[in-house]
Amino acid sequence: MIFVKKENIRTLDDVLQWSWRTVHKGVFNFRHPFHRPTLATMDGNKPQSRTVILRGFSEKDQTLICHCDARSPKVSQIQNNPDVSWLFYAPKMWMQLRLSGTASVHADDEIAESRWKKVRLPNRINYGSEIPPGSPMEKPTSGLPVFLRHKAHKLLEHPEARENFAVIVCRFDEMDWLLLKLTGNIRAKFYWEDNRINASWVIP
Repeated sequence: MIFVKKENIRTLDDVLQWSWRTVHKGVFNFRHPFHRPTLATMDGNKPQSRTVILRGFSEKDQTLICHCDARSPKVSQIQNNPDVSWLFYAPKMWMQLRLSGTASVHADDEIAESRWKKVRLPNRINYGSEIPPGSPMEKPTSGLPVFLRHKAHKLLEHPEARENFAVIVCRFDEMDWLLLKLTGNIRAKFYWEDNRINASWVIP
């Protein structure tokens, strides 16, 4: 899978346009490496990273969106410290993209409700666990009730799944782009301030 030829990236604007196109692909193409970025939050003074599924992106609004269980630790981590960072990597291009900003959690509002309506039935089962994520167990288990494991259509009648569903919306204000090359890596940084973009090449 080739996303863009390396030699086509010559200017800072090329970097920006490549980044936007590729992140958009990550939203809609589940086979694309950008579909599964790493989201990092802070748990006190310790960083916590995990893979998430990219569900939405807008370069105009500077937002990245993913879904989660409202009871998961990352929700309280964001509520205590909204600073987050997203890591994307395209292995066949040797390109890394980091987007940083502040996040908010939406569980009982119009954002969450509109997003829930778009969640496919097979994916709703992820929010049907009776036990909060991260809870210790004596044996491997998904935590799902038996009737959900064997009768997925019951999800439509399972209000707990909706109650456990939350949306994380991040508004980024910093981007770090890195191209790995055998002849020398190339890096660029972008900052958004007062609706203006400050961009520059930097040493990798």
